[in-house]
Amino acid sequence: MAAHFLENDPLQGPAPIVSSSQSTPLPRSKRKPTTTRIKQGPSDNCSSSNPSSPSMAQPGFSSLALNLPKSPESPLKEHVTSPTYRVPRVDILREPRLHQTFQYSGTPGGRLKPHRVGFAEYGAVEGHPAFVIGGHGCSRLVGVMFEEIALRQSIRMIWPERPGYGLSEECSAQEMSALDWAEVVIQLADYLGIRRFSIIAQSVGTVFAMAICHKYPGRVVGPLFLISPWVSTQAANTFKWSRRLPAPLVTRTVSLAMDVMWMLNKGTNNYGSTIGAAGGEEDNSVLSDPSPRTSEASQPRTFTNVDLATMTLQEEDELLAELDEDDFDLPTDFPPHRPLRHAVRPRHMSLYFAMNKLRMSEPHTQGQVLDVLVALEKYHNFGFSYSEIKTAVTAVWGDKDGLIPQKAIDVLASGLRDVRFKILDGEGHDLVWKEGVVAWALEGVSKRWRARTQRLTLTLMNRLQSNS
Repeated sequence: MAAHFLENDPLQGPAPIVSSSQSTPLPRSKRKPTTTRIKQGPSDNCSSSNPSSPSMAQPGFSSLALNLPKSPESPLKEHVTSPTYRVPRVDILREPRLHQTFQYSGTPGGRLKPHRVGFAEYGAVEGHPAFVIGGHGCSRLVGVMFEEIALRQSIRMIWPERPGYGLSEECSAQEMSALDWAEVVIQLADYLGIRRFSIIAQSVGTVFAMAICHKYPGRVVGPLFLISPWVSTQAANTFKWSRRLPAPLVTRTVSLAMDVMWMLNKGTNNYGSTIGAAGGEEDNSVLSDPSPRTSEASQPRTFTNVDLATMTLQEEDELLAELDEDDFDLPTDFPPHRPLRHAVRPRHMSLYFAMNKLRMSEPHTQGQVLDVLVALEKYHNFGFSYSEIKTAVTAVWGDKDGLIPQKAIDVLASGLRDVRFKILDGEGHDLVWKEGVVAWALEGVSKRWRARTQRLTLTLMNRLQSNS
């Protein structure tokens, strides 16, 4: 099927490689986790098809032929911009900012060898930085479907790829661990000149996001946003059968189980009818009508007399320590009266299919194998406990999740120091592809960054005034 799926590549060769419910407030201290349960309606229009699964490689896609104009090669730039657009263009997949690489140099005593790392940047070039760490099968290209949301929220999304995915070089399973890969993200942040950043993670990406928070809590601006978060199978006592099997057999079994699960979801929830259901309605998709891409200099700023970029991390920490962290609500776009539709609306279908075809034409098998082995802790334990994470966490989970059962979520909620959960009735593991979910996370990142910047600026201005 893979060979049939990859016929007539629409991009004609490899891409250029260049180097309505309200949330409760976040808890202030360790206490019983806050949970918001959002009931959904009947499952008539619910879509559970997951584009990150190989099962999306349907035979009909192989006949897709798109005549795209070839873009001239561009020199490597640290920040590569693209023109503003309202309707997503398929040729955005050719833009150099989606095909960037940097060289990970390794760390003293680390198992993960130096290797090339692929990444993509989306959204506002001068926006608040947020690393998005996808789940099993998720490469840097998936972020193109959420760029308009990032633009609207003034977020600079960075999607790094783990070894074996896309432009990232492969490594062995014995070398790969969550704590070692945390160093990759930190080196990438340094390479891009980013001091502090937010994190959004999905499924097994949760393990790597938690590792970053564990090793470098001062670099992460909370809360950490988790979508269908993965939980240690040893802590939750799940997937017990996998402990008795050798790693290669476990990998094949889990991959087959995931494919079967997505096929069953696809059979019981008609993706085509879901997309068509919006045809007679106004398209209120979370991907519609983005704000124009503008530079930070042209955007209105509340405080212009103080340049926070000149402050050191220690100075920021000292200022923030003097401030009271005010709780704030994070409204969601989750409709309470019906199941969530697929996030991809009809006008985005051409881009969606082209993205998936390009994604599947790039290396991904070894990356998926490593994800499974890390998630099941076959070669290395996580090396830390979720209970050690001090960063605030807010997460969303569907109670019909076939990979992460309720008892695993209970273990996660009871172990974290500062956590808030949103539980969606009737939803499965593919929440990252449901309307409003990514928008909810990006909006939360944007609000937290704005509130933090305003507090820092006001405090620093008051200090300057008192000293004058």
